[in-house]
Amino acid sequence: MSDALAFTRADGTVALTLGGRPLSFEALREAVEARKHRLGVLPPGLALLRAHRSREFIATFLALYEAGIPTAVLADDWTPSEVASRRRGLGGCFELDETFKVSWRSEETATRHHPDTAVVLFTSGSTGEPRAVQLSRRNIEANIAAVRRSLDFDAASEQTLFLPLSYSFGLLGQLLPALAAGVPTTLLDHLVELKARLDDGLLAGMVSGVPSHHEALLRLMGAGASRTEAITHVVSAGAALSPALRQRLVAAFPRARVYANYGQTELSPRALCLRSDHPAFLGPATGHPVGGLVVRLGPDGELWVRGEQVMLGYLGDDAATRAKVEDGWLRTGDLARIDADGLVTLLGRNDDLLKVGGERMSPFEIESALRELPHVEDAAVFGREDPLYGTTLTGILQLAPGAPCPLKRELKQALRGRLSAHKVPVDFYRADQLPRSRNGKLQRNRLGELLRPELRLG
Repeated sequence: MSDALAFTRADGTVALTLGGRPLSFEALREAVEARKHRLGVLPPGLALLRAHRSREFIATFLALYEAGIPTAVLADDWTPSEVASRRRGLGGCFELDETFKVSWRSEETATRHHPDTAVVLFTSGSTGEPRAVQLSRRNIEANIAAVRRSLDFDAASEQTLFLPLSYSFGLLGQLLPALAAGVPTTLLDHLVELKARLDDGLLAGMVSGVPSHHEALLRLMGAGASRTEAITHVVSAGAALSPALRQRLVAAFPRARVYANYGQTELSPRALCLRSDHPAFLGPATGHPVGGLVVRLGPDGELWVRGEQVMLGYLGDDAATRAKVEDGWLRTGDLARIDADGLVTLLGRNDDLLKVGGERMSPFEIESALRELPHVEDAAVFGREDPLYGTTLTGILQLAPGAPCPLKRELKQALRGRLSAHKVPVDFYRADQLPRSRNGKLQRNRLGELLRPELRLG
């Protein structure tokens, strides 16, 4: 095992607190070693783990990582169809449950992953099909080192984390750097728990989340005198942190340093960081490259990134890998400008991906599910700006002639078996015809024209 994750503290320091129960670094090490002794009973192939917010998941993930067994991480709230779609194309693989037993095994036995693969995380591509991002130990440990430096991680007394552990920001961007730095981490399930800890004076050190988390926390705090004196690091990533929200966070946490970050799963994931003590922080700037990453602009103004954190490739999709990475340069899909001092400012996307609650998702996957609903001939998803979530989803349905107009609650209920909760649109409209070009391509820039009150489904 490399030094990047060599957590060996034997002084009784708490490594993790889950459900109010502490687990010391020493006890976590014992749990990891116990699992490593059982690795001989596992079949060959890629291991799959559900990212439950539990000590069992964390200990098993670390054991597999340290033993060099490639591991794909699945979200614990995916529907069976979402899990099945992500299993396809992985090659020979098996799933481990919380008791370290094999609960599922693929019929295929041949392996397809890159020989250097350590971890596979899933993201959505522009085609709507889930993509399996292969990351090596070199990728992950370069990211850990970069995060520790850029976030002054080792200076944090502790960390509070409520990000999902299937998310690269939560797992690779925050949890693993904390373990490597010896920083105790409390994992919470809800923002309400975070507010309670804040009011009780128990919140200290580092707090991290996507902008919608910080927006919600500020609303929960309200105008009351919440106790923020012990908070030293406020970390945001997963979506753009607006200048207005930056200013509110700096004001709400006067003794903390606020960090705006940008990254992608394909970059392991952290790429840019900007601290609140930088003179450009309260403006639109995104950040400087972290670690050993270098950046440049492609021919169309797209941000390209190169360095040790660039992924190995997409598992089972060589064509998509070639389209994303060329000569070591990863094409981010984001338009940007780069100042003379290397400060990057993102200007927007060059594709149709949406970000809801900090998570990138493709509208195509959601639209496909909408088209499976009764009487729906065509469908589109429209992202609308929202102060809390950044973006909320609206579904636009082209119904068959003479078909009854469904109710919003009926549509949401029908979609819950097909999509994760955060992918279900919050609002629905009907349309006689969706705007399409002569070659049949959906004209997304015209969808807003259809959002008229009389077309809204109740």
